[in-house]
Amino acid sequence: MNNAIAEQFRAALNNLLQQEGRGAQVRLAVAQNIDRGYLNAVIKGRKPAAEEIRLKIADHFGMTYEAMLILGRAVEEGVLSQDTENSRSWIARKSQIFLQVKADQVSTDLSLKALQQATEILTSETEYCAVLVDIISTLYKTLKNGRETGGGAERLKLLEARLEKLENATK
Repeated sequence: MNNAIAEQFRAALNNLLQQEGRGAQVRLAVAQNIDRGYLNAVIKGRKPAAEEIRLKIADHFGMTYEAMLILGRAVEEGVLSQDTENSRSWIARKSQIFLQVKADQVSTDLSLKALQQATEILTSETEYCAVLVDIISTLYKTLKNGRETGGGAERLKLLEARLEKLENATK
């Protein structure tokens, strides 16, 4: 495991335990069924927490694993030593950036999957190939024109009807 990640997680954990107050470590260990000695070793930095344990700890505090790391980085950078409002806004900004990166990655993954599926259809020797070529052509022309035209939308509806007819024929 990356040492920086372990340290960020530990910093977040210590911060949250400190905020929760006396007995927080015991409550966490009991609630998440974590050995108290092991948890203490993680808190003190003698052991990095196993992935499963880190997920349990994050869940205990109602946070995602990524949010715990963001909080840990904030603690390490000293952002949380400032007033609470600045701390919250810093964490919110960092969380927003992380979520946007994740959303972009998911979008890219979906686009790649769609591209692979389209390639498979286009290389097949079926009627679906012709329908997909017509759909792509119509969408491309619409995109190229910079707006949806009435004719493009109408043609797309016709293509959808053809596709539905093909799907019904194969059932």
